[in-house]
Amino acid sequence: MTVKGFVKKLLTNACIYFSLIMLLYIIIAAIINVVDDALLLDAGRVVLFFVFSVLLAAANSLYALKKPSGGVRLLIHYAITLFAFYTCFMLSLSLRASSTLVGIVVFTAVYFAIMGILTAVRSKYRSNTQNAEKYISQYGKARKNSR
Repeated sequence: MTVKGFVKKLLTNACIYFSLIMLLYIIIAAIINVVDDALLLDAGRVVLFFVFSVLLAAANSLYALKKPSGGVRLLIHYAITLFAFYTCFMLSLSLRASSTLVGIVVFTAVYFAIMGILTAVRSKYRSNTQNAEKYISQYGKARKNSR
């Protein structure tokens, strides 16, 4: 993949993630603010959502590369995602150290649960596609051609 293709994919995924995050945020804000007719969105929070989306897209793009082994890719993905979560969501709340630690532990548990489920689904999909492929004997053709 070229650098241009990598950046294009990164920005496209970042925009998709940002749109989904903003949609979810607007829905939650609309449910919470039932009394108000106007829905005001904080500009600083919107910027943080975009930064989080870009960092998440970067982590996913790096995770999709085949070069490092699976464990190294997972650790890099986890580190970038944890950094994005901490800087974009937790740092702006000015939490105490104990609350920050609890947030990081909960994030870690949710992260590895989601990644475990995704890995199990990918593994099952991969095994199903390998079983569905028709077996073609390469040695049988060689014997017929030699006669």
